[in-house]
Amino acid sequence: MSRVLLISNSTLYGSGYLDHAADEIQDFLKNVSSVLFVPFALYDRDAYAASARERFQQMGFSLTSLHSASNPQQAVNNAEAFFIGGGNTFRLLKALYDTQVLEPIRQRVAGGLPYVGSSAGSNVAGPTIKTTKARVEFLKEQARAFAFRGAAALSRPVPPRIT
Repeated sequence: MSRVLLISNSTLYGSGYLDHAADEIQDFLKNVSSVLFVPFALYDRDAYAASARERFQQMGFSLTSLHSASNPQQAVNNAEAFFIGGGNTFRLLKALYDTQVLEPIRQRVAGGLPYVGSSAGSNVAGPTIKTTKARVEFLKEQARAFAFRGAAALSRPVPPRIT
């Protein structure tokens, strides 16, 4: 059975990074000590990982970033929990395919490994991202580059928030 915590966004107006969800994250991850972060939805992965690492340390967890792993598949296989951050859903999903970790993540989550997704990380938790609002031309162009299959941590697509 999948254990999934999906968060609409990482920052709520007037608060810091993940402040609005810190209690829920700590409760959800209470049985793990370290988290594997997937920073692929933003361009500056080093800065994103540093921010996530600092916040998760404040919550009592160590955090390593998948982008700095010498063997991404091994990092996924050794993870105690996943946190897939927000940003550009297409950039995220493409990088998950490029690093060949989407299927291993899917399998680990299906086996009960905790999955926390924020924004784009929530979008890719479903079986498809086809619900993501985007320009039709972009979708047509990207459809040739990669499939739109998500991690399938859930059986139904996750509709993005409407702002």
